[in-house]
Amino acid sequence: MRFPGKKLIPFWLGKKLRGAWQKYLSFRYSGSAFFCPFCGNSFRELLPGGFDFPVLKEKQIVGGGYRKNLVCPRCFSLDRDRLIYLYLKEKTTLFTAPHKILHIAPEGCIRALLLSLTHLDYKSGVKYYEGYYYDRKVNLMDVTNMPFESDAFDVVLCNHVLEHIEDDEKALREIHRILKPGAWAILQVPISKVLKDTFHDPTVKTPEERERVYGQFDHVRIYGQDYPEILRKQGFMVKMFNPFTEGRINDLEKYALNPTEILHIAFK
Repeated sequence: MRFPGKKLIPFWLGKKLRGAWQKYLSFRYSGSAFFCPFCGNSFRELLPGGFDFPVLKEKQIVGGGYRKNLVCPRCFSLDRDRLIYLYLKEKTTLFTAPHKILHIAPEGCIRALLLSLTHLDYKSGVKYYEGYYYDRKVNLMDVTNMPFESDAFDVVLCNHVLEHIEDDEKALREIHRILKPGAWAILQVPISKVLKDTFHDPTVKTPEERERVYGQFDHVRIYGQDYPEILRKQGFMVKMFNPFTEGRINDLEKYALNPTEILHIAFK
């Protein structure tokens, strides 16, 4: 079973059958080894997922590749979603204070959590890709030309989106534009541990070529260790978060995170 990017399955089952499927998986995998902070359930193991194309291993892509204990059987949160949850809980006042938030290509588990916090002013938008599940409650939006005034948002969440965008610099300029001064964005992408510089080949066009070269049919680049500098060039101040270096979170292993993944937070 694979869970590619934003496409959480099995959405093709329909809403009622999806709920029954989730309940079945929750029962089948119930236990105490792992905990999902989004749905509040514990499991003996999580579902595996991800792609297993050779380039993902060759380039040592953090945030990509097939891995065990990746997907929550109940709400389908991924390891990167649970990492974001810990940052929001430990390092921000998002759960307790009013914020105006834009969530780009929203993950279902994070979206449900933020919508439940009535003190937040929450907006979301997504660019539709043929063949992807599309929630009609989420507005269609071009991240390189967003319909918002400048200095409009306190927070922008944009996770595993930029690797899909041809002109990622334009997208970053737009995100910078709509953030208020001093506001921040979480801009997570898959990153190679061995590439110094981000790799993009404009001759790679077809889904088959992209799977071979980038590790996913709709990716257009592999980000390298220069990713923080890419953010800085668009005017951001960049901070990093890795809970394994924080030393303050109890039972961290229960969240089934990737200990090598670093969260990139970009401040305006």
